[in-house]
Amino acid sequence: MFIEKEYRNVDFSEAQIEEESLSGLRFENCRFREADFSGILLENCRFDGCDFTAAELNAITARRSAFLNCRFRFANCFAAEFHDCKMTGSVFDEANCTAIQIESGDWSFAVLSDMDFHKREFSDINFTEADLSRVNFDKAVLRNCNFSGANLNGATFRQADLRGSRLDRVNLLEADFSKAKIDLDQAILFASALGAVYTP
Repeated sequence: MFIEKEYRNVDFSEAQIEEESLSGLRFENCRFREADFSGILLENCRFDGCDFTAAELNAITARRSAFLNCRFRFANCFAAEFHDCKMTGSVFDEANCTAIQIESGDWSFAVLSDMDFHKREFSDINFTEADLSRVNFDKAVLRNCNFSGANLNGATFRQADLRGSRLDRVNLLEADFSKAKIDLDQAILFASALGAVYTP
């Protein structure tokens, strides 16, 4: 289906992607509305400003790929895997991300509001300035993640393990951290948010 290495402003809406894997392809401002990528391996691909509205991305595996400022509204991403991907500015409004797996990568400025990530294990993920409002991180393991400047309004981290993650420039009082595991640096941030001063 894909003969060229680069595509710009092409409409692939409702396309059935039959390739088992795609590697090194570049797409800019392309439409993949209701396209079916299910089960496909994406390696070193780049999508800039592409529209995946209502696309089927179930069980895809994306490795070292970039989805920059892409739209995934109503997309099905069940059991999708993203390994070391750059997702900057992408919007997952009302997408189905059940059983999604994220391993490292840059998710800064992404919109992931209302997602259910409870009991998931995430490490080395950059969530800087991301919209994580009302996200459920209950009992999740979040090691060495960067939440700097993220919107955590209404998010829950009950019994989550946050040790080693950055929480600076975050309104900690907007989220629920009941019984969360935190390290000393994070404890100082929480104390400051409550108006206390840490004194060793």
